[in-house]
Amino acid sequence: MRRAPDLPLPLWMLGLAGLGVVAGVLRAVSLEGPQWWSLASSAPLLLAPVGVMAALALGLGRRHSVAAAWGGVGAALASVWASVALLHPEVNRDANIGMGMYGMLGWMFPLGPAFLLGAGLGRLAERRRGLPPSPAALEDARPRPPLTPWLWPLLAPALAALVVAAQPFVRLGEAGLVSEAGLPGLLVAVFVTSAGQLAVSLSPTLVVLPVLRGRAARDGIVQPRLAAFWGLCLGLAVTLGLFGFGTGLLSGVPLEVSILLCALPPVLGYGVGAALFPKR
Repeated sequence: MRRAPDLPLPLWMLGLAGLGVVAGVLRAVSLEGPQWWSLASSAPLLLAPVGVMAALALGLGRRHSVAAAWGGVGAALASVWASVALLHPEVNRDANIGMGMYGMLGWMFPLGPAFLLGAGLGRLAERRRGLPPSPAALEDARPRPPLTPWLWPLLAPALAALVVAAQPFVRLGEAGLVSEAGLPGLLVAVFVTSAGQLAVSLSPTLVVLPVLRGRAARDGIVQPRLAAFWGLCLGLAVTLGLFGFGTGLLSGVPLEVSILLCALPPVLGYGVGAALFPKR
């Protein structure tokens, strides 16, 4: 982790949240039998809101490492509670709408308040103990690459996420199922759903972006990392298309396999982008 000092906290958060998923699946199996092992396929959905909070913790940690750590742990513990509750067999006998809502908006509640509470307590602890600036904060004094070139790659996954979020509502309008009286409520639903989809979809890029820019600031090598970030974002847009646009390419494929397949485009895109511009 010496080459990526910012990553341990997001990894710890995801690991702790993953333990919550494991605990929820084990409880379901112990209550109802081995057929409930299939709930393990819901892990990516339950971990998505933690990715958003990990990105927030990564940004806060540049200045206040203790506050970021406390906030990250608070959000991860809240995700453990949410995962165990949502994976209960009684909740999953029919379609688990709550799990879908948590996957999109769980970063707002319950993870958001838990993060703010933990970060607030951590900030108070920093002030009382008079802690020195974190190493990441000291690194911020170094000149960093301009931010604008790093924002352009985000347009691809952002547009894909917004189209995926708005697609169901467009279909309702085309089918004539929305009246003029219900239009304001529909617009609010589109906005809330789009915000949730956008935050969850961009969380991987918001975790990787400060890490790559930080490395570029340390050694001055920008181009291969920017190209790798372009590849990651384009691959993520492809993944969103496979999941959200109903292309049918993954029809008949087991969910576990489809999740692995959809993880390939961002990884391959990152690798190809980095390979096009090797470090010199």
